[in-house]
Amino acid sequence: MRSAPHPPRALGSGWTATLVIDAIVTLVTATALAGIGVLIPAFEEDYDMPAGRHLSEAAPFFGGAALLVGSLVVTALVVRSGSDRRRRASLVTAAVRLGVLLAGALTFIVYGTLTYGG
Repeated sequence: MRSAPHPPRALGSGWTATLVIDAIVTLVTATALAGIGVLIPAFEEDYDMPAGRHLSEAAPFFGGAALLVGSLVVTALVVRSGSDRRRRASLVTAAVRLGVLLAGALTFIVYGTLTYGG
């Protein structure tokens, strides 16, 4: 007698919310990094900046954006896999990435407030 296959376990509303918030924060951060890379000549007030220098100075921002989006895609693909162990590992990775991005944003805000506020 064959047993019916078990349906996959649901991620749960807590993990689903974590994944959605992680995706939104990661994409917004990647967009901000890419925007900073594009606007470097304006920040430095060097509107005649040669393209080679612009790209070399913007490379860390574009690279960071690409790494964030790449890690988000890998996490999404692994979450969809059938293995519970891989699924849990990718969910923890998403939660850690979200924590790191939020901690970085909070640090940036506190630093700006303490340095330039007041």
